[in-house]
Amino acid sequence: MMKAITIETQRHRESRHQTTLVAGFLCVSVSLWLLPSVWAQNAFTLDQVFAKLDAVSKTFHSVQADLQRTHVTIIVNDKDVATGKFYYERQGKEPRVKMDLTKPEEHLLIDKGKWQLYQPGVNQVQQGLLSGHQNQVEMYTSLGFGQSSQELKQNFEISLLPDETVDLRKTTVLELKPRTSKGFKSFRLWIDQQQWITYQLKVTETSNDYFLLKYSNSKLGATIAPSTFDLRLPKNVNVLK
Repeated sequence: MMKAITIETQRHRESRHQTTLVAGFLCVSVSLWLLPSVWAQNAFTLDQVFAKLDAVSKTFHSVQADLQRTHVTIIVNDKDVATGKFYYERQGKEPRVKMDLTKPEEHLLIDKGKWQLYQPGVNQVQQGLLSGHQNQVEMYTSLGFGQSSQELKQNFEISLLPDETVDLRKTTVLELKPRTSKGFKSFRLWIDQQQWITYQLKVTETSNDYFLLKYSNSKLGATIAPSTFDLRLPKNVNVLK
């Protein structure tokens, strides 16, 4: 009787051991099968992305787009959404940027070596000189529009995240950490894989509040009327410097 039990126990141990081996083999096989899926989550390597951006940079001179800006304040769980137009033009080394937003109405103009932020609702305009910081201002206000990979590398530490589909649009996602913070914690770029310009941009401040900018109907090489970069201010506007 004891001998029969011993034989049965031995068989049970051998069976359990074989089951463990089979399970281990299946785990390894599944892992190896899944690896191509992990590798395939990005359509392009980071170097290939840089090459695409550099190709656009060589011929870039202007873009205009519809803009949706969402500002999220974490501590009070507040979300402010505004829509409008975005214009960006390169003239030599000086950027020309215009953002016309509504609800609340707000106009940001960067041109001729200075910046102005006009808020009609409170009848005030803030303004200041760029003072040799044109490149940095251009980088932060027009990120992902015509900058070369070298320009990006000079200002950010860059990592490639898994591709995402946004509004049925395939995008390459880059995480950018500023080399000098200037009040910003990180930038996340969703780059349209057709035009290789920004489709969506998340700007996270050091407070963890963030802006989400979405650009749609983007027109590369658009002819922008010179009057677009005029900022018509009332005579009684309150000027803050």
